[in-house]
Amino acid sequence: MTTKTNKIMTHEEFLTREEFRARFDAEKAQVQRHYCMLFGFWRHCRFNPCQRARACEGDQSACLKRLVCGVPRDRQFQARQDLLEATPRHIGAPERAAREFMPNEFWSYHKTSGKLVDVTESPPRGWTRLSQRPGRKPKHKGGRGR
Repeated sequence: MTTKTNKIMTHEEFLTREEFRARFDAEKAQVQRHYCMLFGFWRHCRFNPCQRARACEGDQSACLKRLVCGVPRDRQFQARQDLLEATPRHIGAPERAAREFMPNEFWSYHKTSGKLVDVTESPPRGWTRLSQRPGRKPKHKGGRGR
């Protein structure tokens, strides 16, 4: 018979920003390659090894950025939904964050230059290590008068 203990995790057991970033970037590359393969972008690729292998072998980010605008929005949405349904429930936070992007949401237009820039350059907004999060305010013991 096994018992489950309520062990409190220490701050060393949580990911640092660098660890989160490394795992996020690795999963982002895999997700982008998955979308390139799913939409068959290797057929239109200028990189000959992609056409020979009938798979994405080059820079998946550049290929996806160049060709995703030709894929209908509902097909992109369905591809993301299928990916999320295939995601295991116990996957880590960096991997889950990378999989939640739509195929066309890895970039956004820069306000001043008008060029596409990578929006996934840092961990998600509001993400901090547990040790950096503000603590709860202590509850008052006693009646209402305090």
